[in-house]
Amino acid sequence: MQQHSIHQPRPLFTAPISSLIQLERVSGVPLYRQICQRLREAILSGELAEGVRLPTERALANELGVNRTTVMNAYNQLASEGLVEGHVGRGTLVRRNNLGYDGENFDNVASWLFGLPAGERELLGPDAHLLSELAAMGERRDIISLAAGTPARDLLPAEMLSTIFAEGLLKARQSALGYCPVEGLLSLRRGIAARMRKRGVAVDAQHILVLSGSTQGIGLAARLLLSPGDEVVVEVPTYLGAIQVFRALGARVIGVPTDSDGMRVDLLETILVRHRPRLIYTQPTFQNPTGIVMSRERRRRLLLLAKRYQTPILEDDPYGEMYFEGKEPQPLMAMDHSGQVLYLSTYSKTLAPGLRVAWIAAPEPMIERLSLHKQIFDLNTNAIGQWAVSEVLQQGLLDDHLTKLRRRYQHKRDLMLQAMSTHWPKEVRVSHPQGGFHVWCRLTGDMRARSLLREAAHEQVAFVIGEPFHVDGGGQQQFRLSFAYPEEQHIEEGVRRVGNAMRRLMARRFQNEEPRKLGVEHVPMV
Repeated sequence: MQQHSIHQPRPLFTAPISSLIQLERVSGVPLYRQICQRLREAILSGELAEGVRLPTERALANELGVNRTTVMNAYNQLASEGLVEGHVGRGTLVRRNNLGYDGENFDNVASWLFGLPAGERELLGPDAHLLSELAAMGERRDIISLAAGTPARDLLPAEMLSTIFAEGLLKARQSALGYCPVEGLLSLRRGIAARMRKRGVAVDAQHILVLSGSTQGIGLAARLLLSPGDEVVVEVPTYLGAIQVFRALGARVIGVPTDSDGMRVDLLETILVRHRPRLIYTQPTFQNPTGIVMSRERRRRLLLLAKRYQTPILEDDPYGEMYFEGKEPQPLMAMDHSGQVLYLSTYSKTLAPGLRVAWIAAPEPMIERLSLHKQIFDLNTNAIGQWAVSEVLQQGLLDDHLTKLRRRYQHKRDLMLQAMSTHWPKEVRVSHPQGGFHVWCRLTGDMRARSLLREAAHEQVAFVIGEPFHVDGGGQQQFRLSFAYPEEQHIEEGVRRVGNAMRRLMARRFQNEEPRKLGVEHVPMV
């Protein structure tokens, strides 16, 4: 390997970057992966130094004789690995690599680091790090985040929990600080079952398994029900975390379109007949990202199809109790009389994500199997979080807390919708969610959400583009804004900044057309 002195500057790479890439078109390896691998090797070896500008997607595609999308996918993969970064007006630049060295001390890095498999990242796609980035977004003070789908800081029940700990921790020393059953604290499971019965679901404690977050529940159910190569049905769009779990386990993910009434179950039966999937994953109530509630008739039809083709349903319901208007929607499981539904929910949205307490409800034989799987990876969900939630339920504190949350989040939703009406072009379509945390938006014409996000970065505002929520390559014009997390005074300002970015994009596309500052049309999203 060529040695580079730390006292001498590395010469810039001057040959065409396409000369680094020798494509093997009959190898069976997708072309975008080949391009990504050749560029990755050049960046990690220092052959392409930090700051080198890569050709535009179109230019490199022309030089290599491939589709522009192929190059775009390769660049997106490199960006997800932290090896390149797009800059408006400057193009795609090589970044300082993400293994902690800069090419000058390349030979001193442990060689096994370069042998780590890239399969996970390739399975999860170019937005593999999106969930962790959203979780970290709340720590940034220089950005207005309309991206993170987390509870508001000032609505986390610190005072309630402080009182519970002060009054009960010493007495509850063992149950709060010791080990607990794999299935979860019995007092908590009883409390969860009692609340579910009030919502129309006939379960008892033996039907409940406590989890360390909803994603663990998706993973446990998928490990138990799916083998690599099996197929799972999801809505399009759907929760990014579920897509990543299924793909990481080697499942093939099939999407069913949604409209204002939820999953298009009229299209589902053909998939069930043709593919015989092993699982249907759905968020029928205030779905993430769209906020849609599946209609009662669609729920009934979905259950009939699942029973007919003996396909279990995993119902993910993190927002079911976060409704703003009318009656509380019942879970899909409340309509299930044949044991087809596994129900998953969490206290991360209604109490605090830091408690790490969620649960899955299922027929008792399924709970037994899931518990065996759980103990392999996570013998005990943290006891202190379980004890705290159990005390909240036993003391009857949750309902008043939920009433407060619904009132505040409805107000924040209204602030966001009003700001959109004031600051966005009327052509942009936005949903009007009746609960949950999110507003789903669609751009007009050929404007793309990824371009808007780049432009919005100059305004120090963030949101989530629609593509990661799709399994069919769609979502380029869609994006999600979350109203729960930002402070109220930041909601209008954040929306205004996104509107500024929209208008700049429109102005560049229509040189002489004055962007019109009109209201936003509130329509159901599909």
